Amino acid sequence: MIPTTWYRSLGIRAEEGRTVWLFFLHNFLLGIGTILVYVSANVILLENNPERNLPLAYGVAALALLVVGKVYTHFEHHLLLQKLAVRVLLTVVALTGVLGVLVLVGHSVAAAVAIMTGYRIIYLLANLEFWGISAVVFDVRQGKRLFSVISSGDMPAKALGAVLAILIHAHTDLLYLLLTAFGAYLGALYTLRATLDSHVVEARATPRREREQAVAPGLQQWFGSSRMVLAVCLSMTAIAAVTTGVEYSFFVNVKHKFHDQATVMRYVGSVLAVTYLAAMVFKLLLSGQALERLGVRWMLLALPVVVLTGLGVFGSLELAGAGEGTLLLYFCGLYLLLEVLRRAVFDPVFLVLFQPLSAPERLQAHTLAKGFYEPLGMGLTGLLLFGLHALPEVSQAVLFGWMALLMAGALLLLHRTYGHYLTELQHALSRRFSFGEEAGAAPEPAAADGEELIPEALEANPETVRALLAALADKATRARATTHLTRLGAAAGPVLRETLTTSTDEALIRRVAQLLGHLPSAENRPALVALARQGNLFRREAALRALRNSAPVPADAPQFQRLVQQEMRLAQHLLHGLAATTYEPLRRALNYELTRLEQRIFGLLLQLYPPQIIADAQRGVAHAARERQANALEILDNIIPRSVYQGLQALLDLMPVAEKVATFDSLFGTAIRLAPIVPSIVGRGEEAFSDWTVSVALGQWQPTAADLTDLLPHLRSRSLLVRESARLVLQRLADQQPAAYHEFLAAHPTLSDLLMSHSAETSHISAAERVSVLKNTPLFAETPENVLSSIVPIMKEVSFHAGQQIFAKGDLGTSLFIPYEGEVGIFNGALQLATFRKGDFFGELALLDAEPRSASAVAQGPVLAFRLDQEDFYDVMEERGEVLRNILRVLCQRLRRQNEQVSQPIG
Repeated sequence: MIPTTWYRSLGIRAEEGRTVWLFFLHNFLLGIGTILVYVSANVILLENNPERNLPLAYGVAALALLVVGKVYTHFEHHLLLQKLAVRVLLTVVALTGVLGVLVLVGHSVAAAVAIMTGYRIIYLLANLEFWGISAVVFDVRQGKRLFSVISSGDMPAKALGAVLAILIHAHTDLLYLLLTAFGAYLGALYTLRATLDSHVVEARATPRREREQAVAPGLQQWFGSSRMVLAVCLSMTAIAAVTTGVEYSFFVNVKHKFHDQATVMRYVGSVLAVTYLAAMVFKLLLSGQALERLGVRWMLLALPVVVLTGLGVFGSLELAGAGEGTLLLYFCGLYLLLEVLRRAVFDPVFLVLFQPLSAPERLQAHTLAKGFYEPLGMGLTGLLLFGLHALPEVSQAVLFGWMALLMAGALLLLHRTYGHYLTELQHALSRRFSFGEEAGAAPEPAAADGEELIPEALEANPETVRALLAALADKATRARATTHLTRLGAAAGPVLRETLTTSTDEALIRRVAQLLGHLPSAENRPALVALARQGNLFRREAALRALRNSAPVPADAPQFQRLVQQEMRLAQHLLHGLAATTYEPLRRALNYELTRLEQRIFGLLLQLYPPQIIADAQRGVAHAARERQANALEILDNIIPRSVYQGLQALLDLMPVAEKVATFDSLFGTAIRLAPIVPSIVGRGEEAFSDWTVSVALGQWQPTAADLTDLLPHLRSRSLLVRESARLVLQRLADQQPAAYHEFLAAHPTLSDLLMSHSAETSHISAAERVSVLKNTPLFAETPENVLSSIVPIMKEVSFHAGQQIFAKGDLGTSLFIPYEGEVGIFNGALQLATFRKGDFFGELALLDAEPRSASAVAQGPVLAFRLDQEDFYDVMEERGEVLRNILRVLCQRLRRQNEQVSQPIG
């Protein structure tokens, strides 16, 4: 077994381990086979006149690769990816056999060129097969972490092949190398089978919107519709051309320095071994981390910037009149640097670029880049070298000028590629259909009962606005009052803004904030920003929801950045609390608070960065599809600060709490000693946490005499749940510390009257028990207790005697019932259809649609139940959308089960 610390150091998660090592082994075996063919080809090509033979081999190989790339593209569109991968490896095995025959019987230049061409074809096919499977199995975030790991498998294999090149340089020994390559490809075929058995490898097309900025129609047959693919393909052409030129210069200068064939192969083999080992170390240990720290943009630009600098050094050496030995060291270093950068830096990032595309598009793009434009670049340089063969005195200067020009073009293209990459990420996350600007407008409330209580025409004065605000508290007049306040527009603004600072009614503040968000007045935004800055996090949420309708204002950015830091600090505190407690109800409550916190962070980011991108990313991270989540995280990684992104990623990722705590501690430090979570929740109360979280914390709280003053606001809370929990704290104090209890009552004489009024409450069933009833009802089983607590105030206790009809068939349904004690029978005439007990529910459709009842409900004995009325429930759903989503999901599940039962054959 691989130690967990090794996994973590390589960026591998435990559940990814088997997959990663299957790909690593697959790549290792492909690498062994490919490098052995490469060694065989170079042994023959470097024997005679490499200045002519190498360009000839480059040109012929390029033409062959263009043909093979077209053939592969054809089959890529007509075969399933699994079948295509297997057939490609079988083709590679067959080609290796053909090359073995050529090595055995052919000693001419034509045979050498054919062997080099065969190597290039094998390398291309192996590359397309390996990365085709990888592109489908891994998403964009996994690609950034793992592509460098899985692709480093061929590095030790190629280093081994380079060592063999030192030892073997006779034709008779080359056949054994090719036989070894043959066996390695068979092993790769076996690992491919194992990978296909353990993964669904399928390139499914996902419906997406048309690209707003697409490639010109005349070019789409070559590049598809993505501008990013166009830029990447052109840059790949330039980089392949430069790589070919550097490789040629290295081999030719080695041949000029060392005329003995054995010495040439020892030198070349040593450089290749060092190159591949360096690339392996960088890929495994540094590439993934560098990509995470620097991001896609700088990793893309690293290769052209460094290589351009290296090419500039050549001019300095020429001016200084450097000797043959110095130039050889230069070409050796340039080749090594280019190979390490290309394989350890550029290739993993190049593959990540295509991951936001749909699966068929990314396969097509990879095949296009590797199967057409990379060979095109090699062929162009090969053609240039072949033409310059007759002009040795100018060939090197022209070649380096050619390479510098191409690398400068690649730098410009890759700079533009990064912008196209962000556009592709946004395109992958955007809605398939556009609903126009009106989607964000305030909805025109429907008419409601009692609307005639407000006259149609109203004057725009403060008294009228205050009257309309009072009407918002009444369900019968709320819809019409909202409509009139919206029509008054900016004239209602001053009173509405004053209400935000003077009112203590949290429900009214939320409604007023939403109205201000829709009213066209520049003065409303500062009022909402001030509301967002308050310590009351529920008010902050209301303000951020209202501000979604307005574009970011740069002047407000520092305030929102400070709020983001506050939220991150709170997240760190909650995570520490989560790691420190084993009490499951408290853990669930803290997880819910972290979910709310994530939503607030997204609301703040909407005020700091392009709103559409953030909104798309927010939808993406909540999406069920892993690939969409990964695209959302990736686009955030490229537009928000690294510390904020890493913290948000830790919150969103499914990783152990200890790792999340470690991430936040590394980002924000531990200099400030974090207080225990339970006293902190009690201290901040309902300004920062939901009533259920406060209630759970109160149940775990062990106060000292000095802490008891924190209990006072909870005893006066508007939440029945919190009041009950606070009274239980006092009861525990009276039982365990009577003296402290009486001293506390003496210090706060008004508490006695308050406790007596609490005792007079008529409810037979506690608020905590009501939450438990809801949680044990299938309709609400997946809804967090923090949300269910908002339903408690509208749960009406109703009782029925034996035989009493609860509702009759044909009655207008306006209520849901949840039995607590006793049984209820559901009848259609004399036929009993069902029996409901504690834990069941009936009449649920009435919560959504007031239609006549389809059956009658009769108490089968004494029954105590809870009734939820439609109008009250609409108010809850207005504030807590999770309730409606859960109901719809359960109703859909019931409908599916009924459809399945109907569709089953009878017999």
